[in-house]
Amino acid sequence: MINRRTLTSGLAALPLLRARGAGAQARYPDRPVRMIVGFPAGGGVDLTARPLAQKLSERFGQQFVVDNRGGAGGNIGMDLVAKAPADGHTLLVGNVGMLAINPALYSSLTFDTVADFAPIAQIVAVPLAVAVPADLPVRNLAEFIAMAKARPGALNMGSGGNGGIPHLAFELLKRRAGIDVVHVPYRGSAPALQDLLGSRLQLMIDGYNLMRAAAESGRIRIIATTGRERLPALPDVPTVQESGVEGFEAVGWQGILAPAATPAPILAQLEEAIGWALRDTDLPRAYLAQGQLPIFQGREAFTQTVRREREQWTRVVREANVSLD
Repeated sequence: MINRRTLTSGLAALPLLRARGAGAQARYPDRPVRMIVGFPAGGGVDLTARPLAQKLSERFGQQFVVDNRGGAGGNIGMDLVAKAPADGHTLLVGNVGMLAINPALYSSLTFDTVADFAPIAQIVAVPLAVAVPADLPVRNLAEFIAMAKARPGALNMGSGGNGGIPHLAFELLKRRAGIDVVHVPYRGSAPALQDLLGSRLQLMIDGYNLMRAAAESGRIRIIATTGRERLPALPDVPTVQESGVEGFEAVGWQGILAPAATPAPILAQLEEAIGWALRDTDLPRAYLAQGQLPIFQGREAFTQTVRREREQWTRVVREANVSLD
């Protein structure tokens, strides 16, 4: 569960990182650094990566460039990073779907999400937003559930791909609410959002950072959020649990990783720089405005998170009998 105490304690620990990795400062990076995002531009992970890349560019005096390599639920990007030179100049912007869920969904991965990557830092926790098109005649989640029960199999929900946290959150909502809504997977969240805007979809569950512009312009309506508590960016929007679906919670996260053999001094330097960005700049404010919670975890804690969440979501995938189309 993510709460304000977790967020405060995480940020309070950041000053401890200031001195770590200082010895490698003069040697790294010596050229632009690629930050691989395994989804198309404009999606939730992309929108998280870009403001961080800007801060890291300022910190190091060398460009950190977001490189979108979408496809296969993020696996194409992960494969690229796993096989890249382990010199700190190719990084992965990973999320819970890529690192903790995909291993349970794909039987022939060319990499191992634990053994082939070195976690550097978690940067955000991501409660999701539940959205409908502005022209759909429902004002809240209870009304959507009532519509879905009256029209079984007639409504469509879009996501950025099979097996990601939005898909699993949707499957959980279907079971808890007792509704029959069709899941339509896309090659990334951004194209799914376009079909929501065009009313070809009637529901979407994804990060608020993806949906913010459309919601503020009135083209879609946010009817619920998936965390235990309301989002600071959406204080008037109830959670799914508050909307009558008891015990519901689905929260994602994102972080930065490198190829497994990356030298420890480089990992320490990146860990310190990310800590600086989340402590001493306006980056947390930008993430909060996007509906994300800036939650810092350093290398050791983030490594344990990846391992623990992989075990947890593997159980969820198997219990839900989720399969790839």
